[in-house]
Amino acid sequence: MFFILISGCSTPEMMEPPPPPSSQANSAEVEINLLIDNDDGLADTVFTLDGVPIYRFGDSRHYSVVLDQGTYRFGYTRAFGPRCTTEVDIEAGGHYVFDLKPGCVIELESE
Repeated sequence: MFFILISGCSTPEMMEPPPPPSSQANSAEVEINLLIDNDDGLADTVFTLDGVPIYRFGDSRHYSVVLDQGTYRFGYTRAFGPRCTTEVDIEAGGHYVFDLKPGCVIELESE
């Protein structure tokens, strides 16, 4: 009888850098908190911005970015899981905190 044990940790990783803000006056700070367990080690959560993979959480539970004001499609994916998305409106000068939760929930925690 053979057993295979896979062990290790994954490090956070920037995948595709988001577009830089056009100016500080037209931008807002956005924080993304991962509230999904990655305990299985096989399904790191990837944050997507307008369908583009931006950030792989790995062992990290937090990601921050500065975005221009506008409407975006925030999302997240996990291996063998659904692609979860929601449309968000970002206004200049704001500080937004979003939580990624189980069940395809992307929730505005504070503004």
